[in-house]
Amino acid sequence: MSPDNPFLKALLAQPDDDTLRLALADWLEEHDQPERAEIIRVQVEMAWGVKDCVRRNELELRQRHLLLAYEREWTRPIADLLEFKPGEWRAWVFRRGFVEYFHLPAAVIIRRGERLARLTPVRELFLRPCVCEDILALAKCPWLRLLTSLYLPDTVLIESAIQAVIKSPYLENLCVLDAVAEDVSEEAAEQFYKRFRRHLVRSPHYGR
Repeated sequence: MSPDNPFLKALLAQPDDDTLRLALADWLEEHDQPERAEIIRVQVEMAWGVKDCVRRNELELRQRHLLLAYEREWTRPIADLLEFKPGEWRAWVFRRGFVEYFHLPAAVIIRRGERLARLTPVRELFLRPCVCEDILALAKCPWLRLLTSLYLPDTVLIESAIQAVIKSPYLENLCVLDAVAEDVSEEAAEQFYKRFRRHLVRSPHYGR
């Protein structure tokens, strides 16, 4: 799908609007891409919640079949951009028809994120490896405006990184920041709590 597609541009502007996703699915079906349309419809229905167990199982099986058969084709532009080699583990997850979750080194997302955000809604990032300097750089990236969750399992944040995330005008949609901190003032910890409604986890080595 071309980055110039008007439906894709509209979706990137309003990624929470499933009506846009379903309209894009209709467009894809009309343009001889029925399987690509179907994965959007299947995952949107699953995201809405399906109480009937039989229907839920049908959707899960269909999702699995579609991704096994077509994921490589659908994600080729992303794989090329991220320089994944054929057969290399694809560190991403489809959500409501589009790749929205990425597990990547911070250096890769900093270098290629702006172009990536023109191809798909970047909503969740799991960054490893990642250092505080990477967080300072990410806080200055306008293309992260759609980001809702940031997972930093191996990154110990210092106060400047915490403040950069809290004050960044491009991370206003960030709801989850999973990280630990070291050498952070009580004031910064309080600001963190007000921003994310969760306490800042201290590094086990803090104060030693």
